[in-house]
Formats: sequence, C-alpha cells, structure tokens
Amino acid sequence: MYDEILVPTDGSPEIEDAIAEALDLAAFTGGRIHAVSVVDTREYSTLSDAKWLTIERDRTERGESAIADVRKRADERDVPVETELLRGIPHEEILDYADENDIEVVVMGTHGRSGVEHFLNGSVTEKVIRNSTLPILVVRVTA
Repeated sequence: MYDEILVPTDGSPEIEDAIAEALDLAAFTGGRIHAVSVVDTREYSTLSDAKWLTIERDRTERGESAIADVRKRADERDVPVETELLRGIPHEEILDYADENDIEVVVMGTHGRSGVEHFLNGSVTEKVIRNSTLPILVVRVTA
C-alpha cells in the first residue's frame, strides 16, 4: 500500500505541511518518496529574453533547493527518496512523472488562493486532481 509516493514541491514555506505528511505516510507504509519540482517553462510575451532567462534561472535554483530539502528531511528519517527537477507545464509534468514512475498516491499542498490570484495562476493541485486517476492527498496550508 502506497509504496511509491509523489510529493511535488515549489520550495515555498507554505508547502511544509504536505512534505511532512508525505514523509509520515512513507515512514508508516515503508514507501519511497518521489520529490519533484517543476520549472514552469511557459514564456510570457511581455518579458524580454534577458528578463525571462533570469526568471528561469531563479526558478531552477529554487526547484533544486526545494527537492534537496526534501531529500535531507527524508534521509533524516531513513525514508527512501528519489528527486527530480522537471521542466514544462507543472500539472502536466507531475502527471507524466506519476505515470512513468508507478506512483500510487500524490501528496500535494494547497494555498487556498481565490479571486484574482487564483484566476491568474490557476491551481496546480486542482489541475492534478481533475486529470489524475490516482488518489490525491491534499494538505491545506496552515501558513
């Protein structure tokens, strides 16, 4: 039961509860954590190439740091962990990774955004839920 557990992370402090829940689940079931971070590669036409490259570099560094943090926390608890930095459209990359790695459950945080921010950014969690056949454990952010 739940041998392969996927936890996407964006490196934000608010996602800590979802990471903790995924680690608890893996420790309980004897499963392995798959921590992924997705560098959103969609370009914004209003940005110059130089500005876009700076944003992409920052997103890459943040993603690498985010998955390194999950690896450290998993190692501290003797939970097996795989990490990968992905590039593309976040919800699509998460779903593809889950399919390609025989993931059995996805643990995700939700910021609970609404209004304009939700309209502009959408919800990666919501898109994963709508497009996945896997069980999704959604952890409400407490921050």
